Amino acid sequence: MIDRPVEEVWNFINDWSNAPKWNTWRGTRGLIEAKVTSEGQSGVGTIIQSRWSTRPNLATSRITEYQPGRKLTLEVTSPGMIKGTTESLDLENIEGRTKFNSAWELKFNGFFGLLGPFQVGRFRGFNEARISNLKRMLESGSKS
Repeated sequence: MIDRPVEEVWNFINDWSNAPKWNTWRGTRGLIEAKVTSEGQSGVGTIIQSRWSTRPNLATSRITEYQPGRKLTLEVTSPGMIKGTTESLDLENIEGRTKFNSAWELKFNGFFGLLGPFQVGRFRGFNEARISNLKRMLESGSKS
């Protein structure tokens, strides 16, 4: 639960320049930059490119589900170990607060398919850390 209205949480996560601020893990590991590279408003089909501290190449994702103020689903489209992985962010208004849920469907490709089961804990730790970051930032009013 995030003690902020859904609209505020949605506006923050839907502004891709904010993504590196809360998508971090263990201090310096995480997202370095994220930007929309397609034309128009955010919605289904929007392309986001991101750079992670753990990967030298840009990663590309596409929005596959978009319900303003409620749900956003991304699919990793760039080649690599997790192509086809999806993440759904769901927001729900509960008495002026936001129930925030992040659900991943992990897909490990090629050789990494063998290592996938060993990576789940790492993804879980990253996800818990970034949600904690988001909650802390929004509730404290410090969006940096």
